[in-house]
Amino acid sequence: MTWHVVIAGGTGEVGRQLLALMADRPDLSVRALVRRPGSLPAAANVEEVPFDYEDASAYGPLFSPPCDLLLLALGTTRAKAGSDEAFLRVDRDYPLRLISALAAAHPDARVGLVSSVGADRARGLYLGAKAAVEEELAAQGLAHVIARPSFLRSDRSEFRPLEVFINRLIAPIWLALGRGLFPRSRGWWRWAPVHVREVAAALLGAALTLEPGQRRILEGLDLHPGSVARWGRP
Repeated sequence: MTWHVVIAGGTGEVGRQLLALMADRPDLSVRALVRRPGSLPAAANVEEVPFDYEDASAYGPLFSPPCDLLLLALGTTRAKAGSDEAFLRVDRDYPLRLISALAAAHPDARVGLVSSVGADRARGLYLGAKAAVEEELAAQGLAHVIARPSFLRSDRSEFRPLEVFINRLIAPIWLALGRGLFPRSRGWWRWAPVHVREVAAALLGAALTLEPGQRRILEGLDLHPGSVARWGRP
């Protein structure tokens, strides 16, 4: 069986990891939505699809071809977006439109969503946007898996002082304590920093094994299986 996959947000940190995991897999045929062609590394099974998220008429035709799985890794920051409205368009409105169009065209399709820890108790702009997308998935009845990572670690070249501080100081201490003292504590691992490659691997693996109508939430230990298996005590 060939899986027909659409991914939105493939140029982001988690999205790039998802594409790397899917690259050259003969069982996956991937269409990656991009604003500009040439944005992504080349792969034999990945087709770049220029897409204007602002064009409401573009969403229906996007799902005229088959789609078995929609991966949503869209995201920005309030600072980059420049305003609350611009932020909400990327983190809330675009995913909502994609989900609605997919449900109308392929109600048996599956969705994999990158959300955030705390989206189940949403407060504020960021978590409110994530919660709205999660609620839409449930309302549409599509089988879906939601990854709710805490602070995302990555190897991005862009210098971000807070990320450098957490990656180099906070994360190693937090993970070492968790492995040594709290290897099975769901509360500890729920808030543990997690690398984008672990999030991508967990999300893709779960999305490809979903049952019809199933809903899965990946948090904490679900996103740190390698670390806990290697370092945690039995």
